[in-house]
Amino acid sequence: MTAAASTARPRSLLLLLAPMLLASLLTPSLAVSDHGLPQTTVPVGADWDWEFLNLWPRLLHIRRQFDRDGFPLQTDGEPPAVTGTGNKSGVLRTLELEDEDGGYQTAAVAHRRPHSDGPTPRDEAVARTLGPLITPIANTQLSAECYRDSQKYIQSIFTELWALRMFDATGKLPDGVLIGNVYPMGNWDECLNTTAHYTTTNPITKEKTEHSFDGKYCAVLLSNIDKDEVSDKRAAYSGSRVGLTPFVPAIPTLFRPTEGVCIPSSCSSAELMVGLNQALNSEGVAAYTNDDMCYTQDQKTELSPEAIVMITILSIVGFFMLVGTVFDVLMSKFADWTPSVWVKRMPVTLRKVFTAFSVYTNGRKLLDTSSTKETLGCLHGIRFFSMTWVILGHTYFLCLLAQNQNTVKLVSYFDDWFFGTIDNATVSVDSFFFLSGLLVAYIAMRNIERAHGKLNIVMFYAHRYIRLTPVLMAIIGCVATLEMYLGSGPWWSRASDGVSSAQICRDNWWKNMLYINNLVDMDRQCIGQTWYLANDMQMFLFSPLVLLPLYHWPVLGQLWIIFLLCFFSGINAMVTVIHNLGPTGSLPDGDNKNFRYQRPWARIGPYLVGLYMGWILHKIRGRKIVLPAPLVAIGWLTSSLTACLIVYGLYDQPTVPPQTTNIIYPMLSRTAWSVCLAWVVFACVTGYGGVVNSILSWKALIPFSRLTYTSYLVSIDVQLLYWLTSKSPQYLDHLVLVYQFLGSLPVIFTVATVFSLAFESPMLALEKLIFPQPSRAAPAAAASKGPTADDALLKTTEPGAVGWLEHVNKAFEGEGDGPPASAELHHDEPGSAATAGTEVKG
Repeated sequence: MTAAASTARPRSLLLLLAPMLLASLLTPSLAVSDHGLPQTTVPVGADWDWEFLNLWPRLLHIRRQFDRDGFPLQTDGEPPAVTGTGNKSGVLRTLELEDEDGGYQTAAVAHRRPHSDGPTPRDEAVARTLGPLITPIANTQLSAECYRDSQKYIQSIFTELWALRMFDATGKLPDGVLIGNVYPMGNWDECLNTTAHYTTTNPITKEKTEHSFDGKYCAVLLSNIDKDEVSDKRAAYSGSRVGLTPFVPAIPTLFRPTEGVCIPSSCSSAELMVGLNQALNSEGVAAYTNDDMCYTQDQKTELSPEAIVMITILSIVGFFMLVGTVFDVLMSKFADWTPSVWVKRMPVTLRKVFTAFSVYTNGRKLLDTSSTKETLGCLHGIRFFSMTWVILGHTYFLCLLAQNQNTVKLVSYFDDWFFGTIDNATVSVDSFFFLSGLLVAYIAMRNIERAHGKLNIVMFYAHRYIRLTPVLMAIIGCVATLEMYLGSGPWWSRASDGVSSAQICRDNWWKNMLYINNLVDMDRQCIGQTWYLANDMQMFLFSPLVLLPLYHWPVLGQLWIIFLLCFFSGINAMVTVIHNLGPTGSLPDGDNKNFRYQRPWARIGPYLVGLYMGWILHKIRGRKIVLPAPLVAIGWLTSSLTACLIVYGLYDQPTVPPQTTNIIYPMLSRTAWSVCLAWVVFACVTGYGGVVNSILSWKALIPFSRLTYTSYLVSIDVQLLYWLTSKSPQYLDHLVLVYQFLGSLPVIFTVATVFSLAFESPMLALEKLIFPQPSRAAPAAAASKGPTADDALLKTTEPGAVGWLEHVNKAFEGEGDGPPASAELHHDEPGSAATAGTEVKG
């Protein structure tokens, strides 16, 4: 095959691309000096010149100079000039190259230089001009193999298709820099699917050697440094951002530019980083990459010992689910089925353990939509819609953390008043604090009543811990050991590096197990959204100090709640003033998580309102509440206007709000939101909910409501899996984000169902085996009055054998005639979230 034939295909690709880059061709090259045209430069140093990413114009400029006919002949040393005759466009037609001895020669002279089988002067021009920017070639300490492969690559862009593919896969100056598209990521798949083959000849022995390498994709983080600063480049990156002046002078620190570079697989990430820094430091730019940010097609990741242990645990759980389901189905569906000998010999306790994992039974409970007249059905709807609101807020927030083509446009959404629905979605967290307090009080009051004013504190706490912790630890185990193997892409290194959620979980899992992750090391939280669980557990530990006074001394108990609300609101205001915080997270110095957002003393207001509302619902159960129509109308109007004011009231606030707003809004807004919900619950339970109650009590929402705890735990990681596996920046708008939100819902709830059936539901059944309760007769006084609602609450599938824990278990599961499914304590947990070590305020 002739040389012309071998270059036909690369040449045709360049010709196709040339029209699209016509305007860029006029951009002057920094490495190739065209003295006939005025040189326009952007000052570097504190600001960054983006010229070094202008790779295609440079390449085509060199090609044009060397492939064009009619080079004017000039003598060595004669300064290049713009062609006179026949060059009416004024475009420069000569190219000046620097010799190794420091002299200059024109392209015409370079054409006359003999080059035998080596690189042509044109290839040398490409290698000298572009090589330091796309390979480690500027590194003076390269390995022999890396140097040889890099040199062959940059000298073969015009002659070898594999070299052109590698160059094509390398990131270049993108469109839309002014609206935030500062992520020239190149093409991931094109780079990894490229394989190079070439031959070298020993100049002495004339022996030919075959060489080959694969494309290696590396993501390179770019940062701004002083020209004289050449010390620790990683520290330079972490401590600064790339200045985009004059491109985006208003927001010079908003972005973290990342470039995708395709290099030979024989080169290491360290060699690339040193080489790029050698080439770019003079322009005031530092580059950083590491092994986790570089990938090859044949790269294999071996399972760690921790991952093998986790897979073993999941396999054991899966085995129990399979055996328990088969055994349960045979016993339930085939009445004439005779157990085999080995089944008969199996201990009864072991059989109960297996059936506790039955997908058949646990799935039926999950999908059961039956209810009683005492069911608080509206809680299902509040729980489900609050969870979807959390996921919607996270969808918008996570897109700001990802790489997009129009980040400036996304930031502009905050100027829309209706965007308060997303911006202030954090009140959905307070909805769950309210529901949690309500359900704790509603069920605990009944149990205290049956125990004649006593509360088994040990079992009260133990049941809660056993209920929440196993599934939480299972998800933490999966994130810490397995999540890093689930995806790939330019940004997937964030799922496995030292600041990833996986690494943080390996270090700090025990803090989640003790529910103190919202108090210590808050910047490194394992599964960041679990700050809510820590708050909820701490509030739960505090709840008996409110419940017992409410039961024994109702008047003093109510005054005690009012005092606590005022006390903690005052603390909230004091923290705001001392640390000079803003009213909400969307404004400067807003909800700082270390001082206010994730602290229990700043979030306990809605929980206290929930405890009070649960006590009220306990007192009025079974009664007919009659309210005058004007009072009902005032209640709905007031709660609706207050809720809208909380969500949208900060629209068009100045960048620095008045001090009064900074204090009053965070002090009262979250508690006021829970009071609005309290009215909704009260109106729905007492028959004044109307169409709102019909929507919130829709039975189709019950299964989703039961999954809110596990869906909350997995939601952020499911969404991050999408964003971190994206291969290129995306152009986003409201429609695209809503589609992503709707698409993520079924995935999140599917994953939540798996964890619920594997860990959550089995633990409820196993708890009954761990803590068996002796039979206890109903109180004599209640029996003398004949059948009551409380008698129905004591019914169980096992005659005469229900105790306090058994009753609470039924409340958790929504079984039989116990407290209704809507009063299940195990679905009151979701809130807001942070990920991969980054705070996410949902």
